[in-house]
Amino acid sequence: MGTVRPQPNTETASARDWNTRRTASAQPNRSAEDPFAAANGTLRFASERKTSAGEASAQPVRASASAGRSSSGSSARSTSSRSASSAKRSASGGSSQPPKKRKRRKKKARRLFFLAIGFLVFAVIVLLAAILLAGNCTKNCKSSPASSATPEPEASLLPIETPVPVTDETIITHDAVIEGVRVRDLTVREAREQVKNALEEKRDAFDITVSYQNYDPLMLSADTIGLNYSEADLDDALKNAARGDETAVTLPMTFDGDLLRNALYALNDKIPNHAVNASVTLKWKTNKVGDTNYQQPYWDFTAGTNGAKIDFTDLENQITEAIETGDYTASLTPKVTVSEPEITLESLQSQLTLLGSYSTSYYFKGSTSTDPALVENRMGRDANITKAIGMMQVTEMAPGKSFSFNKKTGDRTEKKGWALANAIQDQTYTKEPGGGVCQVSTTIFNAILRAGITNITRRGHSIPSDYVTKEFRDGLGFDATVDTKHIDFGFKNDTGHTIYMFIYISKNKESARKKNINVEIYGQKEEGVEYRCRNEIIEETFWKDDESRFEYEYVNTLPAGKQEQVRKPHDGYVVKTYVDKYKDGVFVRTVRTEETTYKVIYPKYSVGISTPTPSPTKTPKPTATPDSDDWNEP
Repeated sequence: MGTVRPQPNTETASARDWNTRRTASAQPNRSAEDPFAAANGTLRFASERKTSAGEASAQPVRASASAGRSSSGSSARSTSSRSASSAKRSASGGSSQPPKKRKRRKKKARRLFFLAIGFLVFAVIVLLAAILLAGNCTKNCKSSPASSATPEPEASLLPIETPVPVTDETIITHDAVIEGVRVRDLTVREAREQVKNALEEKRDAFDITVSYQNYDPLMLSADTIGLNYSEADLDDALKNAARGDETAVTLPMTFDGDLLRNALYALNDKIPNHAVNASVTLKWKTNKVGDTNYQQPYWDFTAGTNGAKIDFTDLENQITEAIETGDYTASLTPKVTVSEPEITLESLQSQLTLLGSYSTSYYFKGSTSTDPALVENRMGRDANITKAIGMMQVTEMAPGKSFSFNKKTGDRTEKKGWALANAIQDQTYTKEPGGGVCQVSTTIFNAILRAGITNITRRGHSIPSDYVTKEFRDGLGFDATVDTKHIDFGFKNDTGHTIYMFIYISKNKESARKKNINVEIYGQKEEGVEYRCRNEIIEETFWKDDESRFEYEYVNTLPAGKQEQVRKPHDGYVVKTYVDKYKDGVFVRTVRTEETTYKVIYPKYSVGISTPTPSPTKTPKPTATPDSDDWNEP
């Protein structure tokens, strides 16, 4: 009998063969000397592992299957593949993969499946969320156009549109109406003419009536108040219509407020009991001195009164509203209110306040014991003073205007009616036409000093005047001489306001043989301000102290040894004058100073050297004693 050999277990052999292959391929030669080579060997052995007997037997089948795919198409590829797989499993005794690997593959498949399910759920959630967001965005975009997804470009980045040029030949293609005129299909020139015609018709239709109670109404036309439109507004309206910017335009009409008020004044004058302004009138009153009447100017003030007047502002508003609303035929009734004077008594008096005044006195006649020559001189002086005052009795001077004494009086000659009277010439008194008028210029000088006027042209006498002040020494430096051909007195109005100068003659209350020269300066006074004058004698020379300077003239017209004084002596002075400004009684500053020199004058005598023929003896008459106030009357 032959020997029976047991058949090998296919599964066991296959498993054994798998372990053998795995051991051979997965366990490389790990050399301690070269671990990196061992690792590389692992990779190399893993990729170049040996083929088992089962796999070797299956190779032809796969090759055949490959050949079949290339020749028979998809059906042959499927059949060959399945046959190759069966043959492979048959040759290896079952599945070609170990159980652990199959288990790992199943786990991996399950993980992929669950991952796919999770991704699908996540995608569904994202899709639903996107749908909800899209719905909200659509709703918000409809309610708020400004929240559009497309942002608006910045203004600086927008393209600048160049306006379309409009000329008179431009045709208006838009449906526009200007002042009721449809201007479509018209050129700008044609439209302008038609609109102008409409505006003129509108002006001609203006006829507003203003009436008050039973008085004749006031008719206001377009020309009366200067009603008109603006050419510039018309041009702008035509350009806008040509560009399509406007469809209906009404041009504004304006009027002249001054013309309207002038027209309303005529109606206001008809209102009874309207206000009366305060007024001032220059009047005259008579001053009788001796047998002569003199006229004195003065201001006569009349206070204003309240009354009724049209409320011009309210009436202007009514007319403006009628024009703006197009009611060109309105009938209006003005309001009447209480009116006050535009010019008050206080305002007039403030402009005509007494700024400064001054008075001097002079003898105009002698007495029963007075020398006839002295009386004649006084009468000549009186005539000249009266004549000079009459030439400048009221003088108005605007700011900056000048006054000249010699221009006011003209040449003072006998032919022009000036009388002979004593005047100072070469340090002595001689009769000249117009003698005595220096007292008028001196009085004016002192008045303007107290009015605050400082721009003055003046010269003092060579002999001090005794009529400036009661106390002779107080008046030194405050006289002003004049001479027809050489010396003038004048001043310039530097007060900044119009001034008025009054000059007149009045009666002296202390003596019936005297008259007063009065000068008053009126103008705008600074409240609480006054000007005061003072002088200071810097140097004084007495004529009596130097008799060697006395002069003697020997004449044969006098008895031998008799002497007469032909020149009066006067002391000499150097004087400085001041004009001080005071505010409410408190010194502010000195506004003017001037220095005047009066030379010392020594006496001069005539001495007789002849013996006259004796004449019959007569009883002499008593000689009249000269008046004590006649020693100096220049």
